[in-house]
Amino acid sequence: MHNRKLVRLRRKKANKINPESKLFFKEYLEEMHERISSINETFHECIAYDFRNLNFPKPKNIKKVIRCDSNASTSTDLVYDEEFLPFKRESVDMILSFFNLHFANDVQGIFHQVLKSLKPNGIFLACLFAGDTLTELRFALSKAEEEIVNGTSPRISPFADLQGLSNLLQKNNFSLPVADIDRKKILYNKPIDLMLDLRLMGETNSLIKMKKNFLRRDVLKRAIQIYEDNFTNNEGKVYATFEIAWVIGWKYHHSQQKPLRPGSGKVNLKREVKKFE
Repeated sequence: MHNRKLVRLRRKKANKINPESKLFFKEYLEEMHERISSINETFHECIAYDFRNLNFPKPKNIKKVIRCDSNASTSTDLVYDEEFLPFKRESVDMILSFFNLHFANDVQGIFHQVLKSLKPNGIFLACLFAGDTLTELRFALSKAEEEIVNGTSPRISPFADLQGLSNLLQKNNFSLPVADIDRKKILYNKPIDLMLDLRLMGETNSLIKMKKNFLRRDVLKRAIQIYEDNFTNNEGKVYATFEIAWVIGWKYHHSQQKPLRPGSGKVNLKREVKKFE
């Protein structure tokens, strides 16, 4: 379980920092813009939730963007917690979530509320950290604690896997559900630079069960050594894995594409395969 109050406080602090310093958020902001722009639909009212202090340019196929956040600011139109959506049933065309769901305690509940809030043919689009994100840092911290204090504590939040996210879309009856993942390895001069980057982004540990005391200096020193010994490339840089999941789901509408009935295909697959034998 995540400490949602702590998440909000860290996001508020991180939002005061120049967005150019925040890893690759700008790149994924551009990708979200491209994904929306490629949809052959017009959306009258879009909820854009917690885009940090990044400028989200309005795609041409969106008439109105309502900027929402967990903290109040001069650029925020509406403040709410993502786990408690304040919208009426079937009241908005589009809901966007930008790197937030990995700190949610009830993703299924959020999906359920999102679907209720969307108008027919409305769309939900989200990106979030998932899968093996920060697997190198997790390994180094755990191994260092095992060696020095004979035990481990959760220093990095767990991340949802792609199959689990896909299952949740289907379980909540989204139409045309899609879940895909993008894998990146980011290079740093030293492991401490990665840790600083995470702090600047407001992405440090928020688990309720985490230890309240700071990481011991000797444990941190050993973790850095383990990281460098195991995850350094040929150029002397350390690398960190980030997996970014994209989830997309629509509210059902009769005009949407229908899956073909079993046996309705017009091409004999067996015959086509034989052409290449």
